[in-house]
Amino acid sequence: MKNSVKKAAVTALVCVTAAGMMAGCGNKKLDGTKTAVTVNKQEIPLGVVSLAARMQQAQAEAMYRMYLGGGSDMSIWSTKMGDDSDETYGENAVTTSVETVEKMCLEKEHASEYDVEITEDEQKALEEAAKNFIAANSDETIAELAVDEDMVKTFLELETYDVKMKDAIEVKADVKLDEKEYQQMSFSYASVKVSGDDLSDDDIKTNKENLQKFFDKVKEDPTADFNTLGDEISTDMTATTGSCPAYEEGDDSAANGTTYPDEVRTALRKLDEGALNEDIIKTDSVWYVVRLDSKNDETATESKKESLTNTKKDDFYNDTTDGWKKKADIKEETKLIKKIKITDNHSFTIQTPTPTPDPDVTETPAAEDSATEDSTAADSTEAEATATPEAEK
Repeated sequence: MKNSVKKAAVTALVCVTAAGMMAGCGNKKLDGTKTAVTVNKQEIPLGVVSLAARMQQAQAEAMYRMYLGGGSDMSIWSTKMGDDSDETYGENAVTTSVETVEKMCLEKEHASEYDVEITEDEQKALEEAAKNFIAANSDETIAELAVDEDMVKTFLELETYDVKMKDAIEVKADVKLDEKEYQQMSFSYASVKVSGDDLSDDDIKTNKENLQKFFDKVKEDPTADFNTLGDEISTDMTATTGSCPAYEEGDDSAANGTTYPDEVRTALRKLDEGALNEDIIKTDSVWYVVRLDSKNDETATESKKESLTNTKKDDFYNDTTDGWKKKADIKEETKLIKKIKITDNHSFTIQTPTPTPDPDVTETPAAEDSATEDSTAADSTEAEATATPEAEK
């Protein structure tokens, strides 16, 4: 349990450090002291739910910008969840945050059953983290979040229980796997498209001819490198390696079970290692040449086994907490919670404060350069976030 304790403490501190300066703009002020959720006898003020929602919003927006290159004009939260839904992504994010807070309350309530507790040292760390959070944010941001120091501490305490309890619950999961669920085979393949609006009849004819040339050459040299040979014949050809479940039983549980068509997986399972499939595999949209390289790719197999194990642990954890929730007496103040609005015109930005140098540590020139770059980046982020507030919707 010591490792879990360390992990939980670090998670709580990282969370508040990352949110050390959370710049927000353009929302009606909330009364964070009002009770928003009651879980059995635990009363959670609106400020805690608001902080949970804004953290989720800020993290999602940061990820969106990082991976999708979204700018300040990106549209996420006001978009409907689907054609048959009137709920926006912003409304759903608030709902999800409420559910997360409820789950964390139940984890705290059941903590003693798993010998989980927050130590005195951790409590002090949470208190210090909450104090730092309040100090690092402007009065305007704190007012918009509708939190005080006690509410921030409550949020961090709940998150700490969440981390510790997840570890403690998953340890009790009795995970049993059959090797047929996770064993992966590796193979080399070349493929070409034989249908599609972007292809003319001549393109399709050329692709088929090129794949036939590839097939003929591999038959002459069954050990040929598919990637190299593919480049020699055509840049429009995909020639690489892949992996997929070695047994049919693994198709349902393996994330990549449907990456390759049934015809390809079925053919591969009938081959000996090093053997080339005797025919070109023809589907309606793509043709394939395949060679089985290994019936049991150790790296891919171990990775899939670990992935499935973690999935089953997650399922056990979710089943456990869902079971608690079904039995719990939970009351939500819906009208109050709906006052938390997550929209595209109301944004929060997570900013990481520049670390305070330790006077007892002798820095190398390289470390000094790194610190300077980090400081500049932090200053730049802060300036960007506090320059011109986005228009209120």
